[in-house]
Amino acid sequence: MHSADTEASDSALADYRQYYGLTRDPFQDDPEFAFFGGAGRGALLEQLQHLCQFSASFLAVLGKPGVGKSRAALELANSFEADDEICLLNAEPGVEAADVLGQMARQFSLPLDGEPSIGRLLAALRHFAQVADEEDRLALTVIDDAHHLDEKTLGALISLLQGQDKSGRRLHIVLFAEPEMVTRLDQFNMHDVLIHDFDLPPFNLEEATDYLNFRMEMSGYMGPEVFTEERVEAWWRRAEGRLPRLHTQARQWLLESVTPQQQQSKSGERSSLPVVHIVVVAVLLGVLLMVFIYSSGSDDEPERETLAAPRDSQPVTLPAGDHPPGAARADEQARLAEEEGNLIPPPPEAPLRSSGSPEVQPDGAMSASSASSAKASVPAEGGTAEEATPTRQSALAQSSSAASSTASAPKASKLPEIPEDEQVILSWQPSDYTLQLLGASSRESVERYLSEQPNRTQLLSFESRRQGKPWFVVVTGRYSSSDAAREAVSQLPEAQRSAGPWPRPVEDIQAEIETLRDLAE
Repeated sequence: MHSADTEASDSALADYRQYYGLTRDPFQDDPEFAFFGGAGRGALLEQLQHLCQFSASFLAVLGKPGVGKSRAALELANSFEADDEICLLNAEPGVEAADVLGQMARQFSLPLDGEPSIGRLLAALRHFAQVADEEDRLALTVIDDAHHLDEKTLGALISLLQGQDKSGRRLHIVLFAEPEMVTRLDQFNMHDVLIHDFDLPPFNLEEATDYLNFRMEMSGYMGPEVFTEERVEAWWRRAEGRLPRLHTQARQWLLESVTPQQQQSKSGERSSLPVVHIVVVAVLLGVLLMVFIYSSGSDDEPERETLAAPRDSQPVTLPAGDHPPGAARADEQARLAEEEGNLIPPPPEAPLRSSGSPEVQPDGAMSASSASSAKASVPAEGGTAEEATPTRQSALAQSSSAASSTASAPKASKLPEIPEDEQVILSWQPSDYTLQLLGASSRESVERYLSEQPNRTQLLSFESRRQGKPWFVVVTGRYSSSDAAREAVSQLPEAQRSAGPWPRPVEDIQAEIETLRDLAE
């Protein structure tokens, strides 16, 4: 029985692959499937590649289960040159420090005898990283499911980055883990090792739809997009960000989209004779119906003639209060115009009043500011009244400007004062880029860092939020493109280069600042 079910399932898969022209199952659990660079995944990969080559920082990519961390980890490990030393590990629950360091040593092909201690493994890995640096080769370790690592293992990995020179070459470590890892890493508080963490959020509805269509395209489908947001929305909500669940829903729909057509085809073959009889009967009924219509049509002619109004009939008189539609609209427009004229009677031949006209107080006297405005509107000696009177366009513009400033004044009074650095960032073009140097949860540590930098006047800081808690970021420079920002890294002081700065769109930073201000209202 189980064998029959399996054969039926395989047959259904083959049917829908043939129907859509697919070379493979687009929703199979295949870690080697093409990498989806949408939803910011491609940009994240570029940042990780940059930091792995030019920084000495500890990197962590955080995301909930099922959002695609494993696929991103594999893509990062495969994105470097063949002569680079890359180690890709998957941390199993309960794994210990000796196991992780031993796997790193084996993948890097280090000569070790017996079962070396943790101390010997750490010494061997540090020496290996130094040799790789001298030979201008990258040494990178990527650990997936790193939330399974215990505190001892995390401490050993971080210690591998301590004491590295400022060149940033040596060993690099990237962890892919669940969100709670950021709290565990912050507890180590190692001042000589910078920790950069990145979020890998679930797809929104639009991104999920694009993702499903991408997988269809990568599987050989050449037709119009199969999946729409309306069709995907229910699956997306049930999946709760987990891509395997989304794959199951999409595959099931593909199977169902093909099965009814096959059943209909088989049903048609079995009932071919009754269908012929039905068609013949339908044709006969159609002929009889047409005969009936034509025969009854000639009898209706006299009746329609008797219903037509005679030519000498009297004009139709509408009841009192009823008017033709055109007249009703005209009367209504006249009434509205009259009401408007009664409500706001224009002064006879009065010049157009500008926004600078004097304001009359309740007792009939002018305010001091209004009186001065009135004097200013009087034409100067030798001038004409036409020159002193503003045009309608300028008057409306001034009035609009005054109303806008008046309307915005109460809102501005409620907002907190914007720090000077954030004002500078908000004044930049959203399309610009800047270099992020540092992020920390303590304002004091950021201020201490700023005070120690030789180019303090070129550094800016702003406040944001990370995991709902205050997060303070330091940036430097304003550049027209991401490439221009990368080229400027070599001009930074040595300490800042070692921090692994990377380009950030100004638009994203401005959005973080505005979001925090909205929360403060």
